[in-house]
Amino acid sequence: MKKVLYLLAVLLVSSPLQRLQAAESSAANNIKMVSFTVKAPDALTAMIRAALDQHPRMQASRAAMQASLKRLKAAQQAVYNPELELDTERTGIDSSYLQLSQKIDLGDLRGSLTSVAQAGLVKAKADFELAVLRLQYDLVSSYIERDTQSELSTLSEQTLGLMSEFVSIAELRHKSGDLSQVELDLARLAHSESVISHARTLTELVTAREKLNAIFISPPVNIPALRDKLPQAGLPDDLETFLHTLPGVRANVAEVSIARYTVDLRRSKKRVNPTIALRGGKDGSDSLVGITLSVPLNVRNTYSAEIEVAQQRLIERQQLAQQAFREQRSKVLASTQRLQLLRKAWLAWKKTGQSSVTRQLESIKRLWRAGDMSTSDYLVQLKQTLDTQVAGVELQSKLWKSSLDWMLATASIDDWLNLTTESN
Repeated sequence: MKKVLYLLAVLLVSSPLQRLQAAESSAANNIKMVSFTVKAPDALTAMIRAALDQHPRMQASRAAMQASLKRLKAAQQAVYNPELELDTERTGIDSSYLQLSQKIDLGDLRGSLTSVAQAGLVKAKADFELAVLRLQYDLVSSYIERDTQSELSTLSEQTLGLMSEFVSIAELRHKSGDLSQVELDLARLAHSESVISHARTLTELVTAREKLNAIFISPPVNIPALRDKLPQAGLPDDLETFLHTLPGVRANVAEVSIARYTVDLRRSKKRVNPTIALRGGKDGSDSLVGITLSVPLNVRNTYSAEIEVAQQRLIERQQLAQQAFREQRSKVLASTQRLQLLRKAWLAWKKTGQSSVTRQLESIKRLWRAGDMSTSDYLVQLKQTLDTQVAGVELQSKLWKSSLDWMLATASIDDWLNLTTESN
């Protein structure tokens, strides 16, 4: 997808489309893109590639780009076709003539239409890249969500097992007189809460599976684990130039070019285009040869208003493009910082949190069974420990979501997946 990148000097895009196209080769050689030390597993790449091949959103995006190619081809055709006229009259003197007329494109309407269509094609290619990135984002995101809900469901099932064991022991201790009725009721309430929570978790898992199946068209099988495949957030040194290679920015730049060439198009339509006609025939016994020149008079409508509208539209697009660039820059920087912070928190949790949770569960269970801890204290600490487990899974999910947001903002999901999608 990134075989063709566009190197731009400024966001205002005061240069014509030809300079944008001339930068393609130098951009590909000079821009250092986002690089990854850890790539997606091959199984995930194969799964995403299979989903992309026949995905309706992919086909729709490709059709939209092909339409832009056809529009360019149509714009390169001649604007006016010649006209052939035959006239025959039979009266006292028979006459007939044949006339061939052609309107001349002195305003270079064809060139203006071609420039607009070329800029439109640049935008269509950028839109195509962005659409593919968003589809890849949705595919991986749906998998991450399903994976998270599956893990939360496993934890919920373990919690339910602990609570079932807890209420069984509580009932035995109550019969032996070691536990009061109030504490037994508290244990039963905690068990009921875990039953309700487990049902809710299973419902969320079903929803996540349906979303996964819906976006993948064909339900994927043998889905790989992504626990330690997190990308690291890093940006090129030349951030400003890198930002101009992003498809969203390039699409906005192309819209400015379209607006600029639309001004030229309106001016071309304002130009007077004469029509020249050659006529030959017979008027009785006399031969008839003639030439006709007709020139439209832009008196009642000078078409100046259309030019003014196009100029204001150009100003609008320039201002929106500048704002979009600032927003894109902010999004890239914010997503990078957010990912770095979450990654730091996740590494800390992975180092100490997981093992601490396991030890804490064993410790409080032993203390409660020995009677060294009250039932209420046991429930409080048990709930806190289990909530910490859930928080760890949710932290990992947030980290993955942040990673995907960052890769979408930097247009690097396909690089992480080792995928190349041709736009032609």
